[in-house]
Amino acid sequence: MYTVLIADDEEELRKAVIQKVDWESAGFTVVGEAENGAEALELIEQLGPDLLITDIKMPFVSGIELARQAREIRPSMQIAFLSGYDDFRFAQKAIQYNIISYMLKPISANELTEEMKVIKEKIDQKFEDLKGTNLGYREDRIRQLEQEEFLMPIFMDAEAPFAKSAEDVDSLEKKAVDLGVRKNIGEEFQYVVVVTLLEDDKRKNKTGPEHVNFVSQILDKYVTSSSFYSRGKIVTLISATARSIHKYLHILSMEVIQSAERILDLKCAMGVSHQFDQLTFAGAAYEEAVAAIQYVDEESEVQFISDISPEQAIKYEGIEETVAKLDHLIKTGERWEIERFLMGLFEEMEEDRTWKYSIDFLMVQILSCVYRTVNMASEPEAAAEFLRRCSIWNEDDDAGTNESIKQKVIQICVQARNQISSQRKANSEVICDRVLRLIDEEYSDTSLSMAVVSDKLHVSASYLSAIIKKNTGETFVSLLTRKRMEKAKEYLLCTSMKVLEISTQCGYSEQHYFSYCFKRFYGLSPNKMREEAAKAEKV
Repeated sequence: MYTVLIADDEEELRKAVIQKVDWESAGFTVVGEAENGAEALELIEQLGPDLLITDIKMPFVSGIELARQAREIRPSMQIAFLSGYDDFRFAQKAIQYNIISYMLKPISANELTEEMKVIKEKIDQKFEDLKGTNLGYREDRIRQLEQEEFLMPIFMDAEAPFAKSAEDVDSLEKKAVDLGVRKNIGEEFQYVVVVTLLEDDKRKNKTGPEHVNFVSQILDKYVTSSSFYSRGKIVTLISATARSIHKYLHILSMEVIQSAERILDLKCAMGVSHQFDQLTFAGAAYEEAVAAIQYVDEESEVQFISDISPEQAIKYEGIEETVAKLDHLIKTGERWEIERFLMGLFEEMEEDRTWKYSIDFLMVQILSCVYRTVNMASEPEAAAEFLRRCSIWNEDDDAGTNESIKQKVIQICVQARNQISSQRKANSEVICDRVLRLIDEEYSDTSLSMAVVSDKLHVSASYLSAIIKKNTGETFVSLLTRKRMEKAKEYLLCTSMKVLEISTQCGYSEQHYFSYCFKRFYGLSPNKMREEAAKAEKV
């Protein structure tokens, strides 16, 4: 059963659609209704419906603008227009916004029910296409294998930029065009590497070769992408103009995450590298994406390397699977999880006859992992202080027992976890404070939005959204709305400004929309609040 949200400013029509259509037989459940585009956006974020049915001509936010903004919030959602305007221009504009149907008013309940059945079939087909294991036609599969054969050695060679001549670089880029990895040589294309993992509720990796098609179908709607399966993960090279990457990277990653949860019933984690302009940098970017995905947690399913550290990710050699698990726990786990993991590891090693040599090798691997991780996630001064304070060689350990060495290893790993956790908390608090400051200073700007603020702070919108939610318990929109409403009330009660002037001063381009928001926030219209305040003064 799919979920649907109905948005129409004509209450009588909206209620009739909800009550008279046989939603169950069509395969849908109505989860909410909205009388305007602004309210619809809030409900989309809260309810995450599979389908939105909306009029094109609505107050505050038009149907087309609603579709555009909805794609930023829930790109996996499909949209159907129900409109009295038989204008093909609307349909043309709407194609890029996941519009699945364009219906004209008037329409009977029976006709709408039948159309909903058609829409359900279309959504079913989309789900099946993404869920299916079909790898495509023979020609497509051959092309995919050719791209994989071309990209694999590049991805596995992080030192490629230092070993390739200018002629080699040009040759690689031309070969990329021939194989469809990038569109052409003429335009200034950028690349990004994305690593995707699909996991069940217990965080067990369920990623398989069949999921390459799932990821590719979604990404190819927005950019040129080449994906392949490698050792339990989907590795993707995105090629597009810098403008397109900036515009679509957040949207496409959110659609992959939402579709994985809705269609595959799997959680999705994604790591994203910095942008780069030569294929020879793909190896280093791949390591960045792998490093970034280690920081994914329940609050943010997609992690950009640029959100972790403002500097280029440090290059490091591959580590053993055991140390990789520890690395992940240091970054996102709890103290007890680290202690339990290491004690279990040490118990296994005690059964090994080569214990003495194994612990030496393990210590080198763990310390290398810890120091690298702290160095990447912390400010330089904090990282240097950690290295000085937590060095295993601070004391005379020549006569140290295995037990003392184990305790010191555990201590260092826990301290590294605390260091990274504190640094991330401090960083997120600083960023959140900057957001609140921007809201305080620029609330009167009608263009102020999450996208604008994330650009100013040089972090991704998804990361910023998670930080704001974690630190304040609210969304960016609710914080901005509260600030605007508080200032509006202040202007209303303490000045003689007209309502139109107040709405403009508080960042609203339409007085009618401002009054709607004000009444929704305070329960009174601006004029009513001013009247009641004047009466209270006379008493």
